[in-house]
Amino acid sequence: MIVERTGRNGRRALVVGAGVAGLAAATSLDRAGWDVVVCERADARRTGGYFVRLAPEGLAAAGRLGVAEALRTRLPADGVITGVDARGRTVSRVEASLADDPAALALVRGDLEAALWAARPEHVAVRFATVPRRIDMARNAADVVLDGPDGVTRERFDLVVGADGVRSAVRSMVFGPEERFRREFDHVVVSAVLPRLPGGLREGDYVVPADVGRTAHLMAVEAHAPVVFFTFRAELAGDIERVATDPVGTLRAVYGDFAGLMPEILDGVEEAGATHVDTVAQIRLGSWRRGRVVLVGDAAWCPTLYSGQGSALALVGGESLGTHLAAHPDDPEAGLAAWEGAHRPAALAASSAARRSRHFFLPGNRVVAALRAGALRLATWSPAGKLLHAVASRAAGPGGPGTSPDRRDVHPTATSGSRSPRHPALHRP
Repeated sequence: MIVERTGRNGRRALVVGAGVAGLAAATSLDRAGWDVVVCERADARRTGGYFVRLAPEGLAAAGRLGVAEALRTRLPADGVITGVDARGRTVSRVEASLADDPAALALVRGDLEAALWAARPEHVAVRFATVPRRIDMARNAADVVLDGPDGVTRERFDLVVGADGVRSAVRSMVFGPEERFRREFDHVVVSAVLPRLPGGLREGDYVVPADVGRTAHLMAVEAHAPVVFFTFRAELAGDIERVATDPVGTLRAVYGDFAGLMPEILDGVEEAGATHVDTVAQIRLGSWRRGRVVLVGDAAWCPTLYSGQGSALALVGGESLGTHLAAHPDDPEAGLAAWEGAHRPAALAASSAARRSRHFFLPGNRVVAALRAGALRLATWSPAGKLLHAVASRAAGPGGPGTSPDRRDVHPTATSGSRSPRHPALHRP
């Protein structure tokens, strides 16, 4: 039996996923007059998260959603970004004020989700511990089987938004199996929120231990527990499935010969537990929409963390969805087509940039590693660093919310250091 409910304006939308893209889309659709239901696999709202850079276009979208004032940079002006080698030797030191993009904000992902959650419209219903089991396309609608705490229901929606991440269930059910769209980088990422700062670090310090095929990024961000994420070549893990089942053991095997802060960092990961484990991959689809089903965020265009654009794209994509639909009130599919046409160029550009920058982010050989080290040493030279900062400031333009990010009153975000109860299955095609 199909449960049919009528929205405030006769239009009902299901958003699958309560992350950045999902919450942004839910608010945007509500403003456009849709009756919105959000379903989220987790039992409660996720908190914490890894370090992200919110590019200017993302900050502008946050402003349109009414959450920009709640966001503050987490890299203090007197912080230092330190590059070290596997022996623990310092190879570069760059002042955060020189490296920080003056038109962007340095955050943790939980900052965005917390702000969007607090600002969500009262009309938006959120169902936790609820997942779609089946989606059947209907004329001008989609019938969805939802499995939640109160049992299984079959409901009709005028629009389904898949904002459920890189391993999207909506994409698999409507567009096809993941392996058709997933392009592996043969890199693995493991992140964690540490219980304490290692060594003599202080808030604002950013340490990057690196060697060929393996790097780590430790951010002692302001007013937040320290965040670390590791990226390494998949071949170094041996059995790739082991990463999901034993992330700490894998990290010790891959980084066990690193000196300096690394032993203390690994002890912290073991104490806190890994919060995210996956292979690094992009999602590439010819179209993000099919009938009344549309994909948003990493479910549609995941550019990987190497792009530095993931959060901004998620915010812009979600926020602009309702705007385009509102411009075509009598033809939602035309609105979806206009939205995709407007958003696709930026997503493709971010994916292309990530494919180019992955070699610098995770050097695959000694030559690339040497070039990377040389670039960092150049940035360490104060005149060069100031020149780069000046160029970035001029590119940002006068005024605007990102020209001089407010470093006061950091938006409070709860952190979670507990091990995730369920790691996604890892695979290589």
